[in-house]
Amino acid sequence: MRAKPQSPLPRDTVPAWSPPTITTDPILEKDAAGGDFRANLVNSLQLMPLKTFPAAIRGVIQSELNYSVILQWVVTMDPEPVLSLTFNGVPCGMGEKLFIRRLSWEKLGTYMCIATNSKKQLVSEPVTMSLPEPIAQPTEAEPMEPDPTLSLSGGSAIGLLVAGILGAGTLIAGVCFTIIQSLRTDRQRIGICS
Repeated sequence: MRAKPQSPLPRDTVPAWSPPTITTDPILEKDAAGGDFRANLVNSLQLMPLKTFPAAIRGVIQSELNYSVILQWVVTMDPEPVLSLTFNGVPCGMGEKLFIRRLSWEKLGTYMCIATNSKKQLVSEPVTMSLPEPIAQPTEAEPMEPDPTLSLSGGSAIGLLVAGILGAGTLIAGVCFTIIQSLRTDRQRIGICS
């Protein structure tokens, strides 16, 4: 009698029958074989969109820290469903809207909504919060001379000198004109009053 060849891989010991687990939260529920119920649920159901602000692009919201983010379930169901929200697979709230008032490092991750009523269960598409990627890589600052001096030479130096002299001459002429006009006005007033 020959012995059956043994597989080099260990076999999982799964009983022929195991009682299903009963929980009120479908996220934490395990199926009869011990698999992740949420993963099986996502793979077997059609995913519903979530309305988001700012808008999600391909399931990703890129937002700066300290900004507000809103996720909202928009699918109508009859009868009214119980809505539960998850963050990285962990329940984080109930209701049709999730307001993140000030986005922080701890709130970056993947969010989903599960709607359950007496007739069916719907799951939202996952929405991932992340920080925007930088547009350009920062560059190193170029060294600067500690005390840069300005110097002019050639035609530009002569042009600047001529412009300065003309400007000073115009200013002096304007002041002189104003003084002379003021003196003439004073003489005329004195002559009229006498």
